[in-house]
Amino acid sequence: MCEKNPKSGPLKIYSVPLCHNLPDRTIYFRNRPLPLCARCTGTFLGVFTLPIFHLQIITPSLIVILLLSLPAIIDGITQFIGWRESNNQLRLITGFLLGISAACLIVFIVKNALKIN
Repeated sequence: MCEKNPKSGPLKIYSVPLCHNLPDRTIYFRNRPLPLCARCTGTFLGVFTLPIFHLQIITPSLIVILLLSLPAIIDGITQFIGWRESNNQLRLITGFLLGISAACLIVFIVKNALKIN
């Protein structure tokens, strides 16, 4: 009997091509895996903060963008080269910060390209 591929099934249609969807790096809700890994879930949640920056509740700067993305970069690189093992809670948090930095970057680029104050 063949075992089913864990990436096939009803959630596959919702997966994102750049997300690796590794089972041990995925958040489970009610014993079912979310369609994204923990870091990608955090990143998507962070991008939803875009209206805060678009409405100028907080004004993004390049330094803020860099500082918000650094934790995810450091976590990803140190895990990739084997210096340490991350966990899903840390991946979710660093992904969220990365998503916020992406939202800031989008607003920063658009406002500077259109010279909006």
